[in-house]
Amino acid sequence: MNIAQRNFFRLLRAGIFGDEEQVEPMSAWKWQQLLKWARQQQLVPLVYDGLCRCRHQFFLQLPQQQLDTWKEQTEGHEAKQGKAEGEVAELLLTLGQLQLRPILLDPWPAISLYDKPSHHGPATVNIFFPFATQGNKADEWARANGNHVDTPRKQLMHYEWKGLSVEHRHQMLHLNNKFNNSTLQAIVDQEWLEGGTAHTVIGGQRIETVGPTLYFLATLLSIVRTTLAQGLPLCQLADLGMLLRKQGHLVDFVKLQEWIDRLHFTRMAQLAGTVLIRLLGFTADEVPFMLEPSADNDADSLSDNLLATGSHGSTAKYLRYCPGESLSSVVASITHSLGNIEE
Repeated sequence: MNIAQRNFFRLLRAGIFGDEEQVEPMSAWKWQQLLKWARQQQLVPLVYDGLCRCRHQFFLQLPQQQLDTWKEQTEGHEAKQGKAEGEVAELLLTLGQLQLRPILLDPWPAISLYDKPSHHGPATVNIFFPFATQGNKADEWARANGNHVDTPRKQLMHYEWKGLSVEHRHQMLHLNNKFNNSTLQAIVDQEWLEGGTAHTVIGGQRIETVGPTLYFLATLLSIVRTTLAQGLPLCQLADLGMLLRKQGHLVDFVKLQEWIDRLHFTRMAQLAGTVLIRLLGFTADEVPFMLEPSADNDADSLSDNLLATGSHGSTAKYLRYCPGESLSSVVASITHSLGNIEE
């Protein structure tokens, strides 16, 4: 890694996890490059938190104009995301008052674990309705009260409400590979019956979500989907790290490892764990689902892919980590595109 990349991840670790990091001296141009990466990854406030934590260090001397830019962008994001928190709480409260039993899925329960949730990047509000009748009523409510309503696939509705991007799910989790999806539904059904639910607090409201082990699996599956579509998602990987730090003691990792193996996601889970260890400051002991960090994913190559200009990096290299889901995702994308053309 070059010096700017090293400082980026040091400040990110300091901002998210409160780790003590030693920053290296950089030119104004390199500090500008670091800000560019933070913008691309929607991590400006969290990296700024790291800057504030390390501001006493002699070598952390940004030009005042750049420091003002970091602060202004953080305050703007904080106000916008703080408003979104209140709207998420209002939406879940509204659906709850209609007796629809909305279950909030990732990533908002993970966002609530951050020291400053309003510094997290924007995120879709994913809501699961465990009963078909209530789910259908929720969809009717969305058609009447939401905007840009879309049904990209069966048992899924997407819409916008007060600026929020919202998904209604009649199936809690989904994979495009039909064989893996069948296995996934069996896992979800059994855990839903046996594992119970949990609660999180967002916008001052107590909101129902899924149990810790199933939620951890859901976060891993979100990382798989995003990686196959766009490349490694740094923000979601940070969420995974936050879950390990704050709720890892609540997760049944023996059960989780069994699920990962049955779904053929072992290599992708290892890749996620390697990022946590090589770039986000975790030890191997802190990542119980890790076997051993992959030798072909060193810190330099991971950093280059995560911070690739204009995107999350090339996705082709990640197809080999879960080929079954990769191929099925491509076919599903083509089918959906053809359906839109016919319409």
